[in-house]
Amino acid sequence: MLGTTQRMALWDEPSGTGAPGVSAEVRFSPVLVLSHDCELEKDFNERVRELIVGGMAEDAAILEAEADPTLDPFVVVAPLLPYSAFAQKRHPGIRDGQRIGYFPLERLPHDGGDYVVDLGHVSTVSVELLPQRAKVASLACESVYELRYKLSEAYAIRDLAVLQELERMTGRTIVRVVAQGKSQKKTSLQLYLDDGDIVHLEVRKPREFLPEEITRERPRD
Repeated sequence: MLGTTQRMALWDEPSGTGAPGVSAEVRFSPVLVLSHDCELEKDFNERVRELIVGGMAEDAAILEAEADPTLDPFVVVAPLLPYSAFAQKRHPGIRDGQRIGYFPLERLPHDGGDYVVDLGHVSTVSVELLPQRAKVASLACESVYELRYKLSEAYAIRDLAVLQELERMTGRTIVRVVAQGKSQKKTSLQLYLDDGDIVHLEVRKPREFLPEEITRERPRD
C-alpha cells in the first residue's frame, strides 16, 4: 500500500550485552529527487574529464565512467504520500503552502491522485533504486522555485525565495501592490510590474507579531 512503512529486525540484541538490536525501516512510496543535476553526475563528469585528459576518446571515456558503480552512488529523495496520510485539518494548509516541511503536488501524469512531498522524511538512497525508466515526471520551472523555497523554509533561510523573486524584478517598476493576509504567520503580496508581469511573494511577519509557540518540555539530564 502506498505510504506503508515496515520495520524489519536485522539482528537481535546480543545476549547479555545490554546493547540494542538493529532494525531497518522500509517505506513503499514514489519519491521526489531533491539532489541537483550537478550533484547527481559530479563524480561522473570529473572522471570523464580525467580520462579524456589522459588521452582517451570522449565516447570511450563516457562508457568507462558509466560502468563504474562507485561514481555518484547516492541521491537524496523525499517520499510522496497521499493526503490521506495526514490529518484532514492539515490539508488546507498543506495545499496553500502554509505548512512548513510539506510540498504539495498536483496530479501526476497518468495518475488521478494528489500527493504531498514530505520533507520531514528526506533520505539518502542508492541511485540503483531509481532507474531512469521509473521516472514519472519532472517539475516545471515555477514548481522548482517553490520547492527551493520550501526546502529553505524547512532547513535554512526561510525568506530565501523572497530574495530570488526580488532579483527577477531588477530594472522593473512596481505600479501596484495588493496585500492579503494568508495566515497568522504570513502575508501574501501581489506586485504588478510595468511590463504586465505579476510577482507573488510570501512575507513572514516579524517574530514579535507571531502567535506564541507551544514548546515541548523535555526531561533534563
